Amino acid sequence: MELVVGVSLLQYLKSLPGKKIPESECCYIYKQIVNGISYLHKLNIIHRDIKLENIIINPDNKYIKIIDYGFGCITAKSKLLNFFCGTPSYMPPEIIQKRDYIGFYADIWSLGILLFTLLCGAFPFKGMINNIVSNNLLLL
Repeated sequence: MELVVGVSLLQYLKSLPGKKIPESECCYIYKQIVNGISYLHKLNIIHRDIKLENIIINPDNKYIKIIDYGFGCITAKSKLLNFFCGTPSYMPPEIIQKRDYIGFYADIWSLGILLFTLLCGAFPFKGMINNIVSNNLLLL
């Protein structure tokens, strides 16, 4: 166990003007996140719940920690998964549509959503989450 000092990336983002991170700072933060997820993937570990709330940032030095591995699992690179999990705003379409998916690709999708949100201060897709889940449709 390790004591992690800092705030969630969501809290940090909300404290910034315009609720978005300047591009140069974003590059530094995002590179750390991608390196961490890349390390996990090399060990055949997938996170399956990458989101602003699951990244802790130390505001002083901008070091990050990836937390909450509750949906994480160890799996083969090409194994199809069918467990519906994660946070709807960050889920790839195949999970929302309850189709089989490759976990590593789901993490990559979530990283894209995370990057967009950091730079733009909003999610790239808007929809009615209840309808998405209940109708198995992705509403953009």
